[in-house]
Amino acid sequence: MIAIIAVLIGLLLPAVQSAREAARRSSCQNNLKQIGLGLLTHLDVRGGSQGWFPPSIEDNQPAYSASIGSAAAADNITGLGWASHILPYVEQADLYDRLIAATTDANGARQNWQSPADAIARTPIAAFICPSDGTTGPLNTKRGNYGKSNYLANSGNGAARDSRGVMFINSKIKSNDVEDGLSKTVLVAERSTRRESGSVGRCGGVVCDWSGGIWIGGRLTAPAAWHPGVVTGDIESYGGNPNTMINGGAATWGAGWGNSSDHPGGMLTTFCDGSVIFLTDAIDQVTYLNLRWRNDRQPLGTF
Repeated sequence: MIAIIAVLIGLLLPAVQSAREAARRSSCQNNLKQIGLGLLTHLDVRGGSQGWFPPSIEDNQPAYSASIGSAAAADNITGLGWASHILPYVEQADLYDRLIAATTDANGARQNWQSPADAIARTPIAAFICPSDGTTGPLNTKRGNYGKSNYLANSGNGAARDSRGVMFINSKIKSNDVEDGLSKTVLVAERSTRRESGSVGRCGGVVCDWSGGIWIGGRLTAPAAWHPGVVTGDIESYGGNPNTMINGGAATWGAGWGNSSDHPGGMLTTFCDGSVIFLTDAIDQVTYLNLRWRNDRQPLGTF
């Protein structure tokens, strides 16, 4: 009798786990729909056809780097990310008002968020967290213990600080700038915080250790070539080259820039028209690259 019960449990457990993941994936999909609507509302509020998607990061000193010395990182103003800019459109208007107040000094000048808005930045926002990602809780322990985001802006497909995507530092991309079509260009994609199981690894032969993101924006860092003043990987991603494919790639560092999810076989994405599409991790490389390039004008393969 005990053996029979054990067999039945063994048969039922995968079905229960599958049903739970289906529910989590549905919730994650709804998050991305809400985010897509928020980004399209931002575009509309700023002028409709002449409006723009928010930049990945708002930064008045994007050129800070090791090559020009030790400029104060705090002078990168405001460092706020695209998710901060759509807070009023994802039912977080009060939090947005608090954030703007915290990043405005007594003289009315804007300032970098990473100090005056630290407490606000540690606020978990359910709309930016995929329920399938359960490794670090609502705060991202891999990125300063700030409020986690599993959704990263598409900055392009080539390299860090690319501008082929839709949201990158100080961008103001209009819908007309997405020449390949809003329904054919990725706007936001997932990144988990999980560490890949096993010992072979899909990141250049080593185990992928995905670091997720944070919703507030880019953290301050010492001037350096890859992170001039702010950590762009906190809020944006790129992909489509061999180094940064879905759930892995050819580079050992790819997990810090690429995209992934805890949904088996691929990840969810929001396109520029607001649609949510699941892209498999078996997607053709060129197709994935073209989906992240807003104006490459190349025919797309199946996705």
